Amino acid sequence: MTSSVIAQNDSIIKTDEEEMEIIDVVEQMPEFIGGFKALQKYVNSNTIYTEKARKEKVTGKVFVSFWVETDGSISDPKILRGLCPDLDSISIDLVKKMPKWIPAEQRGKPIKCRFNLPIEFNFDLNQNLNDPEPSKYWSKKGKKKFMKICTQEFRKNKTECDCWYNFIIWNYNNWTIKDLDIKEIFEKQKCE
Repeated sequence: MTSSVIAQNDSIIKTDEEEMEIIDVVEQMPEFIGGFKALQKYVNSNTIYTEKARKEKVTGKVFVSFWVETDGSISDPKILRGLCPDLDSISIDLVKKMPKWIPAEQRGKPIKCRFNLPIEFNFDLNQNLNDPEPSKYWSKKGKKKFMKICTQEFRKNKTECDCWYNFIIWNYNNWTIKDLDIKEIFEKQKCE
């Protein structure tokens, strides 16, 4: 799964009179802490397919719009364009759980700003749903690296690591280990 960012245009700044002024162009857009690569890693590590979406072979982008508040918190996420209820719900949940951002700025002051984020759901449509084939990366060096991280860094046993490896093949087969936040996957996902 991949993510990209599209242009924003709805920003609000409070003036001294407490009136709302609409700004079409923001001097400094809000930014995910760590930048675009960190945002991609967060999205990649928290976007999973539901079994229903897999079986129906749903692929495409969910466009989510949300406000980045003056304190960097996220509010009012909405689907601009969805794919299916399951993946739309996962996308909204992913945005609601985002850590604080660096807020937008106008005239040196933080302002509330709308941000639009496409979240791509894309897996191999030829993938066998009963027994997915690992990509070349995961069947060779990816599995070795993952198992080492799983057992040594996270102190999981081989059975747990095998389960997590299969989870990754199902959900992140098109990514490499450096594109994922393994700690975040372990903390926020379930391997069953």
